[in-house]
Amino acid sequence: MSIDARGYMCPYPIMLLSLNIKNVSVGDVVEVRATDPAFERDVVSWAEETGQEVLELRRVGDEIIAYVRRVR
Repeated sequence: MSIDARGYMCPYPIMLLSLNIKNVSVGDVVEVRATDPAFERDVVSWAEETGQEVLELRRVGDEIIAYVRRVR
């Protein structure tokens, strides 16, 4: 699953991830693309709080791409 949160500011990218990760199976990976500079920090905190796993964070220009595995 891929979530396009580009152009949205906090807390919307995390809200989209939180709502949509429930729609994938445990073990699946969700890709999130965001442009909010706070997203990089927010997704790490969110994953720690919810027990999910951030596999990779990348910056491509002004875009942040996160790959998050649903753990539970």
